[in-house]
Amino acid sequence: MGKLTSGWEAGTNRFDRPGEVLLGAFRGDMLVAVGGLNVDPYTTKENTGRLRHLYVLKSARREGIASMLVRYLLDAAQSSFACVRVFTDTQEGTMFYDDLGFSRSASPTASHIMPMPKSARRR
Repeated sequence: MGKLTSGWEAGTNRFDRPGEVLLGAFRGDMLVAVGGLNVDPYTTKENTGRLRHLYVLKSARREGIASMLVRYLLDAAQSSFACVRVFTDTQEGTMFYDDLGFSRSASPTASHIMPMPKSARRR
């Protein structure tokens, strides 16, 4: 959460560019998870989104919250991005994105990629 908070406070990442979104999941009035979608800063390819700052409280893990957030973010991505990339360097993260249907990537800046349906994009 530190990177998310510092980027927001510094104004360097407010999820306010076209196609970007930041979501939170609550249990009652308690924020238990966050996840964001940005224009991918690690590629020059146009219309590339990136999942960023996906965090789930330990007490809320294994409840499907992260999967739900990613699905919402991917739905949002369809209107703006040709593909969505993400980077994880953990086995758990790799299995998570594999299970969600992402393909593995050989890029040094993205471990996984998911193309968006062409019919869904508006740009």
